[in-house]
Amino acid sequence: MSAIVLREHPGTTIVTDARTSMALTRFIIDRGGQHCLYRVGYRNVIDKGVQLNKNGIETHLMMETSGHGALKENYFLDDGAYMVVKIIIEMVRMKLAGSDEGIGSLMKDLEEPLESVELRMNIISEPRHAKARGMDAIETFRSFVEEGRIEGWELDSCGDCWVADGCLVDSNDDPAAVDAHMYRAKVSDEKLGQHGWIHLRQSIHNPNIAVNMQSMAPGGCLSMAKTLRDKFLVASGMDKILDITQIDKYARTGLVK
Repeated sequence: MSAIVLREHPGTTIVTDARTSMALTRFIIDRGGQHCLYRVGYRNVIDKGVQLNKNGIETHLMMETSGHGALKENYFLDDGAYMVVKIIIEMVRMKLAGSDEGIGSLMKDLEEPLESVELRMNIISEPRHAKARGMDAIETFRSFVEEGRIEGWELDSCGDCWVADGCLVDSNDDPAAVDAHMYRAKVSDEKLGQHGWIHLRQSIHNPNIAVNMQSMAPGGCLSMAKTLRDKFLVASGMDKILDITQIDKYARTGLVK
């Protein structure tokens, strides 16, 4: 869909949630677009696109990794049928242009991450205190990364655009209210350069924190899990309020289950 929209609207911004790959960012930029990483939740992603347009930043596509998405031309509606029709029209256009390639050829330059892992940490608390403790854990993570206490980790942001409601890291004097706290950090080292990212997200409905990791390097996610455990969870004392069993098991064995 990014390839189609960027052909129709060169230079447009595309909004996704922050669990998309670094390769997708390169894919969009290589085609002349801008990639805005935003908060998980399809309504968050769509509303971000609406806000960007209000702030004068042309944004024609908003899509979450769940598949929910919207187009500016379709009044920002979460309308999968409209997107399917748009893809069919592109298939016809390609055929009429003499192309023998299928619609999948539009993605032939899009790399898949070598590794992708999702783990969870339950919040050790009475239900009524779980949300506050989860928020504390996520904000402590942000502080650790911002203060440079985890070598090679840097808070990720939306890119060059600026809007009234802030982005992944809201630096406005009056930050926008959020339903759940989440941050993504870019991960680099001297040998591989920037090879992946880690995303911590407080669940809206359940007393836990989701940990997503992606890496373009073999063993990258395992290395991130070890660093998360040793340099943040244990070092900060967050292992006392979070059940880090899944993180520890993956860091020791490389096994998710």
